[in-house]
Amino acid sequence: MRKGGESDPRNKSLMKMFNLINIGERAGSGVSNTFNTWEEQGWKEPVIEERFDPDRTILSLEFIEKQAIKTAGNKEKIRKFFNENGLSKISDIADYLDLSLARTRAILSEMEDIEIVGENRNRRYRIKR
Repeated sequence: MRKGGESDPRNKSLMKMFNLINIGERAGSGVSNTFNTWEEQGWKEPVIEERFDPDRTILSLEFIEKQAIKTAGNKEKIRKFFNENGLSKISDIADYLDLSLARTRAILSEMEDIEIVGENRNRRYRIKR
């Protein structure tokens, strides 16, 4: 299988079966169409893996939003920030993450191990004790 738009099927019987049910067009666009669709949907990029002995090409498709992956990474960054800085304002956390205040607030609200101390202008965040 090639990503460049060339049709080079390894299993001609399987390709014929797909053609009979109107899936596949022998244009060599299947892989690039898959990558484009996953990008448009905001899903994690597909992974193509080649194995030898026996020869195998594996296409892994995950329905995981890229945003979910980023959010998980940001949660770890927030925990690291709190470990280094302790009680903090939302603006300091947002600056550290290079995110908007709204997005930072949304991530913090999802984190069960974070607590709010104070109200309104005096509001600060920290890891629960």
